[in-house]
Amino acid sequence: MSNDNGKNPMPNDRGNDLVFTAFENLNLYGNYNCYNPGEASNNNHPNVNVYNVGHISVDRFNVNAPPFIPTRMIQPGASSSRSTSAKPFFSSQSFVSPGVVKDRSSLSELLDMMTCVERFTEFQKFLQRLDTYPTAERESHLSAIGSLLTKNNWTFLDLAANQYGSQALRTLFKRSPVLDHLLFGAVCMNFFPLMTNRCGRGLIIPAIRAVDKTRKEDLYRLTYEYTLDLARLETGCLALNDVFQEIRGKYRDLIFECVVKNADWLSFDPYGTHVVQNFLTLQNPGATTAIAERLRGSFFRLAKERLGSYVVEKCLNSAFARDKVLEEFRGNDREWVRMANDKFGNFVAQCALKVMKEKQMTSMLGEFLEKLRPYFCKMKTGHGKNTLRVIQEEIEGWSD
Repeated sequence: MSNDNGKNPMPNDRGNDLVFTAFENLNLYGNYNCYNPGEASNNNHPNVNVYNVGHISVDRFNVNAPPFIPTRMIQPGASSSRSTSAKPFFSSQSFVSPGVVKDRSSLSELLDMMTCVERFTEFQKFLQRLDTYPTAERESHLSAIGSLLTKNNWTFLDLAANQYGSQALRTLFKRSPVLDHLLFGAVCMNFFPLMTNRCGRGLIIPAIRAVDKTRKEDLYRLTYEYTLDLARLETGCLALNDVFQEIRGKYRDLIFECVVKNADWLSFDPYGTHVVQNFLTLQNPGATTAIAERLRGSFFRLAKERLGSYVVEKCLNSAFARDKVLEEFRGNDREWVRMANDKFGNFVAQCALKVMKEKQMTSMLGEFLEKLRPYFCKMKTGHGKNTLRVIQEEIEGWSD
């Protein structure tokens, strides 16, 4: 790093370039032949996404990118968990240490170690070596690393989106309060793009676990505000389900309430349906009952869709939703027969019959069987044969 004449000293800086010195002491400046797109290489892992530090321009390096705010993706007529007047989250604390990145060679070396498959073990050894340093010196090195990695959002997001870069960032949490503060701020600033990235989403839970209760609520709040946006994206719905397991307190209740209010259209959404299914498995009595109530009148339609059928099955297997599903099935003989012969609905019919048998709902089970009995001959072909097989092998003999 170049000399900044002491105008912007780092924490515990004694006039030396701490990170550069640490790299130098560890002899980490060899030629490791990492894959660089567009150049010849004998790298044995050409398909691994390795950070190409050569693409960092002066402008890109020095300018802090604004946090990403998604275009509204809410279904027309559906309520949103995030008010249209809400403002994007900005950390009240700056996580940029002035003057730390005057010389980009240290950042380049650090990123290279963190993202190159052939050098990743060196990064781990580098951290192990830092752990042997005196506390003050180790804290200064870790603070410098955090400043380098969070200087601007582009660098941080590129690193977080890399398979090894994301793993490396996760190992940095809980090593230093200052480092945790810097990384947590970067995670909050880039919450949505991280949650919707296959590798980046892995940073959210370590960030939550690394800070105190007050700061955790910053990420809890962001999760709540973006609930519906995340629920409708492939990676976002997975991240939402994972992060929700960590959330406690009022924001957990608010997210439950948000999903419940939108369960009717989320259940039909190709990704939102996974969120509804996950919430039904949590066995929260109030939320499960409310979801079933919200879906009342839609169970037959859901049963005939591939993903929707899973929602109905989970309702049938829940003591808090089962009665509402069976009540709807019981009230429409024609739809019950159609469902039992449907490509996806037959699995729901099987589930309903098995549940009634398991719960010893003898009278109701007999009623549902009698509705199907006139169609047994026709059910020997097509998808209805699956329902008929269950009746013959598991249900009929028991009900007689």
